[in-house]
Amino acid sequence: MTFFFPRQRLAIAVAASLTMAASFSTAAAPHITVTTATTQSDRPLDPNAPAVFSLGKNIYQISVEGIAGDCQAASPENAKFNTPIPLSCQDKTNFELTVRFAGDYGFYYQPETQTIRVKREPKKTASRFKRPLPDVQCHRYQGGPVTLSLGESFADGTQLKEALSGQVVTVKNHSVTLTPASESGGLVLLAPITAPEPDFTYRNANIYFVMVDRFSNGDPSNDHSYGRRQDKAQNIGTFHGGDLQGVIDKLDYIQALGTDVIWLSPIVEQVHGFVGGGSQGDFPFYAYHGYWSRDFTQVDNNFGDDATLKKLVDEAHQRGLKVFLDAVVNHPGYATLADLQQDGIEVVNDTELPAQWQNWQPGDGQSWHDFHDAIDYKSTNWQQWWGKDWVRAGLPGYDEPGSSDKTLTLAGLPDFKTESSQPVTPPQWLLNNPGTRVKVRDNYTVSDYLLEWQTQWVARFGIDGFRVDTVKHVDGEVWRALKAHASEALKSWRAANNQTGEPFWMMGEVWGHNAYRSPYFDQGFDALINFDLQKRMDKGAYCLSEMETTYHAYAETMQTEADFIPVSYMSSHDTELFFSRFKDASMQRGAANALLLAPGAVQVYYGDEVGRDLGPYGDDFHQGTRSDMVWKRNAMQAGLLNHWRKVGQFRQRHPAVGAGAHQVIPQPGAYVFSRQYGEDTIVAAFVGRQAE
Repeated sequence: MTFFFPRQRLAIAVAASLTMAASFSTAAAPHITVTTATTQSDRPLDPNAPAVFSLGKNIYQISVEGIAGDCQAASPENAKFNTPIPLSCQDKTNFELTVRFAGDYGFYYQPETQTIRVKREPKKTASRFKRPLPDVQCHRYQGGPVTLSLGESFADGTQLKEALSGQVVTVKNHSVTLTPASESGGLVLLAPITAPEPDFTYRNANIYFVMVDRFSNGDPSNDHSYGRRQDKAQNIGTFHGGDLQGVIDKLDYIQALGTDVIWLSPIVEQVHGFVGGGSQGDFPFYAYHGYWSRDFTQVDNNFGDDATLKKLVDEAHQRGLKVFLDAVVNHPGYATLADLQQDGIEVVNDTELPAQWQNWQPGDGQSWHDFHDAIDYKSTNWQQWWGKDWVRAGLPGYDEPGSSDKTLTLAGLPDFKTESSQPVTPPQWLLNNPGTRVKVRDNYTVSDYLLEWQTQWVARFGIDGFRVDTVKHVDGEVWRALKAHASEALKSWRAANNQTGEPFWMMGEVWGHNAYRSPYFDQGFDALINFDLQKRMDKGAYCLSEMETTYHAYAETMQTEADFIPVSYMSSHDTELFFSRFKDASMQRGAANALLLAPGAVQVYYGDEVGRDLGPYGDDFHQGTRSDMVWKRNAMQAGLLNHWRKVGQFRQRHPAVGAGAHQVIPQPGAYVFSRQYGEDTIVAAFVGRQAE
């Protein structure tokens, strides 16, 4: 999900920490979580360097855990800046932090006094901040051949191929001797030369997430659709030109990563204009990310058209790649000046605006938030917009938002009344929208329309699955209906197109959900995005053996819960980029190992494979996580890409990596484990960080 906090809209209720307890325990380590109602970020605490967060004006819930020692402290209600806050060693320390001035804030951990203090960071200092490498004891690989015990994984005489070096070795006395590849980072991947052709399983899926606008510009002619403009500055929140043709042009690149599924950010028509970006309105913020929908039934012109989408799906399928769309059912987008003018919603004082309202720019002493001054938010004409029967909103005649997950308005976005049983008619502006496929249906409720609009993409194009946004903010019955409708639509499409494949698949985003089987799996979801792994990546990237507790827990739960699949990630558009933590090639390579060898499905965020770094973000940190894809690569990035491809392709060839039973093979000087799934068996070994 991707949100903006408008200046003159609804008050947002700040939720308590959304971190959910996993069904397994891990060794405690100092850790801090910063949460609002819609965002959550995590950092390890290091006494030698602050944990730095970019915070806007808001109230934040702070949670600190894993403090060593035997201390007890009462949690303060509110934090005071530059004042030591006592921490508890027994339980989590929870307190609120009110930020009145947007900026970068450092949390300084002091283990001697078991306290933490908060300090605003100078902008230049914060932007250069790089975490120190984790304080982990890890064996060192000094070079030369190593002998690895394989336990009972393979019979003596079996020929194995090492995926990173290409060496072929023969098992003797349940062991092999070989030299790890020079650029492997100490990783060894072994499987029989005669391994059978794998059958695909989503339990081993490698999902590549493309934010379409920031990936590749295949058709520059559509860069400024609907009169959208760039801002002649850093273009933090503008459309950058990426489109569906750009994804088509890079399908071979995506396939070579060992990818099974392409997940596209929402491609439906977005609101045409801008809102103010960040808490201070420093930049115009358009819906380039795709989560502020205007018309759910057609492709946004910035991204392409039906013919281009059909070509993308067809060419992806020819390569064995599945295509997922991002389904947003909880909310549409904001009312922007451009849309209000096009749709004739009479709530604007146009005497204060240029002839084309979306050409408005802030004058002296104004910010991009000040376009609100031209809009009358008390006008009864707001009923011409979505209307009270469709959404909750803080507008005249509309139902006020509630405080529950199902009734709140996330970041002031209008909340669809998906629970309503009342028949509705689409607003007239939507029925008049050029190119729309929206039609009036008899006795359709809000959720009936939304289900039809989402599933028509499956029925028309053969979409293989959905990544579902903001799951916990919509009733589970709607998700069960979406799964049923989409499944039937895909069956019909395949029958008409003489194709076969896996059943329609849905993975959901439940903010903060960890790797355990929760009741959300009973709502039609085949998998849930796992927010846990990213928190555990630092030590695992430095030393793969640090992942053992996590690997064991994930694999064990998957073996005992037949319908449980976590989708783990190392970077995302709503949290952070792993590369921006350390800006270190060896750590990024180690993170690739930790992610791509994780049990369950994995999600790769575009550019993880080349160490894509943050872009400009003003006072909204998450904008930086959506920087442009790196296509001109330096030597470091090329090396990362080569390693990523080898490990990703190994995973794809061996469903045991994600779906198999996990077993450690104990031995001194190395971390070795096997995975077994049906007839497929692999052994992975980490012989230690290579000497610097």
